[in-house]
Amino acid sequence: MPIYSSDSDDVPASSKRLFGREKSVHALLGGGKGFIDWNPPNLRAITIPESTFKWLFAKINRMLLKFYDVSSGKDFKTFILAIAFLWVLSGIGDYFSSLNLLYTCFLCLATLPALYERYQYDVDYLASKGNRDMKKMLKKLDSRVLNKIPRGPVRQTKKF
Repeated sequence: MPIYSSDSDDVPASSKRLFGREKSVHALLGGGKGFIDWNPPNLRAITIPESTFKWLFAKINRMLLKFYDVSSGKDFKTFILAIAFLWVLSGIGDYFSSLNLLYTCFLCLATLPALYERYQYDVDYLASKGNRDMKKMLKKLDSRVLNKIPRGPVRQTKKF
């Protein structure tokens, strides 16, 4: 044990985890227990209550309304994010074939949880720092560019 070590070196000052989770990734994914001894459920014994369908259709309805709000221009920030995401996705599609992209995604799904488990504190620190930097950059863009766009007066519509 080094001489300069202290008790506070073991735990970082801010232990805020990525995505606000409490458990480790290994525990969230089930911890590997019962994977080999798993027995499939009896499909005839499974019943789905009617409230589940109502909940599912309500979720789908909210998602469609959100898509409508974004596409009609009511949620400008999400509209710009959707355009940027599709632009990046089309750029990725230019360089990869579908099979290569599928293989790369599978490889990432297999290795990234283990790497995150190993370097958890470093990843959490860098993610929080990147989040702060992006918020600062968005605030600067908003104050320098978006707030200078002239907007006309909003007309009130008659409601019957």
